[in-house]
Amino acid sequence: MALLLAKGEDFASWRGVEEFAVSYREAAVRLASRRHPEGIAQLLELTEDLLSVVERENNSMSEGLERLTKELSSAGEQSQLRTLLADFYDRAYRHFGRFGSPIAMFSMTETFLSALGDCCLRLARQQIDAPLPPLALLVMGPAGRREATRFCRVQLALVWDGEAPEALMVQLGEELVTWLRVCGVSLEETITPLNPDWRGSLDQWQTRFEAAAAKKDQRVLIELLRLADRTALAGDSAVADSFGNLCQQYLGQRDFIANLVERCLLLSNGVGMMGSLKLEKSGPHRGGFSLLDHAFLPLAAAVAALSLMHGVNLVGTPERLRGLVRISKLDVDLAERTLHAWYCFSEHRLVLEQTAMPGLDCRDILYLPTAALGAAESERLRLSLETVGDLQRYLQVSFGAYR
Repeated sequence: MALLLAKGEDFASWRGVEEFAVSYREAAVRLASRRHPEGIAQLLELTEDLLSVVERENNSMSEGLERLTKELSSAGEQSQLRTLLADFYDRAYRHFGRFGSPIAMFSMTETFLSALGDCCLRLARQQIDAPLPPLALLVMGPAGRREATRFCRVQLALVWDGEAPEALMVQLGEELVTWLRVCGVSLEETITPLNPDWRGSLDQWQTRFEAAAAKKDQRVLIELLRLADRTALAGDSAVADSFGNLCQQYLGQRDFIANLVERCLLLSNGVGMMGSLKLEKSGPHRGGFSLLDHAFLPLAAAVAALSLMHGVNLVGTPERLRGLVRISKLDVDLAERTLHAWYCFSEHRLVLEQTAMPGLDCRDILYLPTAALGAAESERLRLSLETVGDLQRYLQVSFGAYR
C-alpha cells in the first residue's frame, strides 16, 4: 500500500506516505514480535538484505545512465553520439524491465533528451560564425509531455527574441536538424525548424497566433495546438518562458480550446457499445489493440484541453492532473482513476517497446495483443479505457460551462 501511494496515484493520501509507511511498519513489527519474537527478527533481516540488494542494483543502473547523459556535454563525434544514444536507451529499457516504473523511465529519458538538445545546439553554434540572438528550442508531442522514448518521432519548434537575419536562422535550423539526425533521433520531418511555420521570433509567433485566432482556420488551429504539449529542450530559459506565456495567452482562447475539445470527443476510447475492445480487423496488426489511437491520444487530448481551459500551465500528465485537482477543476476520484489509466497504458507501451527493433515508429509498435493478456490485466485495461470515456464526458460538460 505504501509503495502504491509513493507512486503518487492516490491524491488524497500522497502527502502522508512517509509517515504512514513508518507507522505501519512499527505496528506490524510490534504485532508480529508478540506472536513470533524470534521469527520476526529473521524476517526483517532477510527483507532488509533483499531491499539493500535491490537498492544497490537501482543505484548502479541509474549511475550508469547519468554517466552517459553527462558524456553528451563533451561529445562531438558522429559515432560517439550514436553510440551514446543507443547505449542509453538499451540501459533505460533494462531498468524498466527490472523495476517496471514508467515514471522513472520517462524521467531519465527526458533528462537525456534535454542534454542531447543542449549538445546539438552547442555543435550547431560552432558551425555558425555570426552571433545568434537569445533563443530556445522546444519539443512537442509525447516528448513535450516528457514521455519520450527512442520510438517517438520528435517534433521541434525554434523561437528567438529580437531581430535576426532569416538566412542565419535557416542555417541554424539546418544545423540543428542535421546534428539530431546524426545522433540517431527520429524526427517528425514536417515539424522541425526547417519548416518556416515552426521557427520565428517572439513577434512572429504572436502574429501567427493572432492571425489564427482571427481567421479561425481549422487546419492552422490544429497545428498550433501541438504547442499545448511542449517543453523547452535547450537554449535560453527566459525566451522559453516568454514563449510559454504567449502560448498560454492564445491557446487558452475559446476558439483554440473548442477545436481541441471537438477533436478529442471524436476520438474512440477503444470500448464498443457491448463492452468489447475495438481490435484491428485487417492489415499487419489484425487482432491487435491500438494503444495510440484508443488510449494515449484521447487521454492526452482530454487532459491538455482541461489544462488549457483552466489555466494549468504544467508539463506532464501526472503533474497536470494534480494541478487540476488542486484548483478543484477535477474531482479526486476521476483524477486518481485517470492516473491509474495512464500508468496502465504506459506500462503496456514500454513492454511493447522493449522488444521492438530500433528505427521503428511508435505508430507501428503500439498494438497490444490482448489475447495474450491474463484475466486481471484484461480487466485492468478495460477499466482504464472506460476511465478515458468518463474523462471525455467530463470534458464535454466542463466545456459546456466554460466562458
